[in-house]
Amino acid sequence: MNTEIAIQEKDLELIVSEKRLGSLTTNARQIKAMIEQALPHYDIANYNEDNIESAKKDKAMLNNSAKLLNAKRLEIEKEWMKPFGEFKDVVSETVKLISECSAKIDTVVKQSEEKAKQEKREGINRYWESKRFSLVSIDKVFDAGWLNKGKKPKSIHAEIDAKIEKINDDIATLEAVGEDVELLKSLYLDTLNINSTIQYANTLKQNRERAKAAEDAKKQPEITFPEVESGNIPYPENPETHETPENPETAAPVQTPTVQPKIGLLTRVFKVTATRENIIALGNFMNERGIDFEKIEL
Repeated sequence: MNTEIAIQEKDLELIVSEKRLGSLTTNARQIKAMIEQALPHYDIANYNEDNIESAKKDKAMLNNSAKLLNAKRLEIEKEWMKPFGEFKDVVSETVKLISECSAKIDTVVKQSEEKAKQEKREGINRYWESKRFSLVSIDKVFDAGWLNKGKKPKSIHAEIDAKIEKINDDIATLEAVGEDVELLKSLYLDTLNINSTIQYANTLKQNRERAKAAEDAKKQPEITFPEVESGNIPYPENPETHETPENPETAAPVQTPTVQPKIGLLTRVFKVTATRENIIALGNFMNERGIDFEKIEL
């Protein structure tokens, strides 16, 4: 015999067939009125050291009366609430039974929804494969919102096309950089962030320029004059100005007249004040041109 039944929400509407409230009759109000009238008799001003025993007796009586009154209230409350407690327990147990049944059904519903999402995901994968785009995988651009029930395939396909187009445009931008292209493309395809990739490209360029400048500085020849640096040769006066340079370190190499100049050669004495780099460059120039010169102190 099949005893299963199906229920509707209206079948679970709670109906109170009998309810009697406000029928509790007690002398609580009379007791309260009596206490209010008696309070002046027990005013603190009526007690002192002369009647301390009476104060202790009245205190004990009042405390005991309050304790007995509250105990009776709890007894009546428990009896009064018993029908409601039974009613509350029945409803709570029924709600628990309904929730457990709903949870079991929810498992089936979720399995069905997961199956639908999986089928939709497979359709998205097929469309991606049809685009024959191999720079990144579908996982790199996948949007979880595509699996929502309300998301239509036509809209998903349009978004996929837009993502592919953007990646191609970004790759073209990186190829236009002209330097470190493969490295930049690898970084971009890992992050799909064109802004951070361009920033990295700029950093590489700046580092390369600094490294080249440092290397060029190392390759530049340097002329040293041990006699001057050791201070063994004094600076003579300039025959034209009779002045001694304020900063001997900035004094450039100078030529001095020879006792027996070679035929066809001219001798000039001059003073040059310049940076160390320019003084070195001047010395290199004279060496390259085969000009005889001597560094002396002025």
